[in-house]
Amino acid sequence: MKLLTIFAVVAMGWAQSPAFDVATVKMGGPVQGDLIYINTGKIANGVVTLANATLSDCLKFAYSLTTDQQIAGPDWINQKLVRFEVTGKAAPETPDDQLRAMLQTLLRDRFRIALHMEQREIAHYELAVGKNGPKLKESTVGPGEAVGSARLDGIRTNRMQMNKLAALLSRMTRMPVIDKTGLTGFYEFDLRYANEVSGTAEENPAGPSVFTAVQEQLGLKLESKKGAMEVLVIDHVEKTPLEN
Repeated sequence: MKLLTIFAVVAMGWAQSPAFDVATVKMGGPVQGDLIYINTGKIANGVVTLANATLSDCLKFAYSLTTDQQIAGPDWINQKLVRFEVTGKAAPETPDDQLRAMLQTLLRDRFRIALHMEQREIAHYELAVGKNGPKLKESTVGPGEAVGSARLDGIRTNRMQMNKLAALLSRMTRMPVIDKTGLTGFYEFDLRYANEVSGTAEENPAGPSVFTAVQEQLGLKLESKKGAMEVLVIDHVEKTPLEN
């Protein structure tokens, strides 16, 4: 249900839009074997990369959205068979928010995207600090040293912000997760929980639910909510990006 009329319209591009110094966008290559490397968004030393990412993945990273439910567009933008490789390079000291703005410009230009933002009422979770405070350790490594993994039974990292954690938790809960922690730093943690998404009972080792794990291991909590959320609505998009 729409709560408000459209409050912003984004055209295909404008003269003063921030842009990368060098950028490439191309279709993902054929998958070799059963495994595929997927990078849904990484920033390090002024370089933004996405690999084997859907267009929905690219847009979520560019606009700091956490779930596909926050994007309304053609079905193919979520299809795993339609994947893209994206690289954008700017000065190493460029702030992350400016790099994301550059990625927005790049995607609009190469895919000829016209879009607008709306407020829609959506059931979701809010990631908030628990009553006894967070149990998080501040990261001591720089962007170039960041490593981690996100699996069906846990998330491990030596450098991650809470908005990224919210995006990963949305995959596990199958609901949008919005970061409401107010924590703006980078943190390291090893979050472990039971795989409740796929596999047989024998394949899923016993463990806490993701909700219990977030509370007990991180000192955070996932609260069920329903209310207005910002949704990116695609009015026009081309499936094949313009050549580099």
